[in-house]
Amino acid sequence: MNETQAVQMLQTRPLEFLRKNAVSPHAARASGTSTFYMVDTLAQIQRPGRRLGRLRTHQGQRFQVRADNIMNGSPFNAVHIPVQPSNIAINAYPLPQHGPGLMITTQLTGCCIVMVPGGGTWSVAHLQPTNETGVELRRRLASNGLKVYGATDYAGGRATLVGVRTNMEWAFYTQKQDAQFNVIKVKKLSF
Repeated sequence: MNETQAVQMLQTRPLEFLRKNAVSPHAARASGTSTFYMVDTLAQIQRPGRRLGRLRTHQGQRFQVRADNIMNGSPFNAVHIPVQPSNIAINAYPLPQHGPGLMITTQLTGCCIVMVPGGGTWSVAHLQPTNETGVELRRRLASNGLKVYGATDYAGGRATLVGVRTNMEWAFYTQKQDAQFNVIKVKKLSF
């Protein structure tokens, strides 16, 4: 599939897109709406089969989501959630009910994503462990009643979390990857 088709599939069929393709998001400079570029890295990845899982893998594509256009990708607008240290007050960014219907944050390699419902939408923060491990951070956040996706959810690898708004409702999708960006597991978070 080409890069424009990849953006369309991510927006309309996110679970299927993440199941079939590896996604590596890069950071933008600030929170809020940013222009990103979907870039086909021309690398093949392995992904689990739909019925037999890791017993029968299939080939997939690897895409990068970049805030710069140095690789000539297909542009799209998305809400960017920047990384912040975990040892300060959480500054969660409210997701809009209008405008871009995608939320992007950088890849997780020990960090936690906090999702706070309220006001008919969600507020989201990407927290990097500071003076604590990713496991300790996830445990601390969850013990305070927050909705968290963190280190113990993707142990032994890296993860991507994207938000997709459909009919005024935000949903969150995760993709666990190994060190070579092969897709290990994909799921829609439910709270």
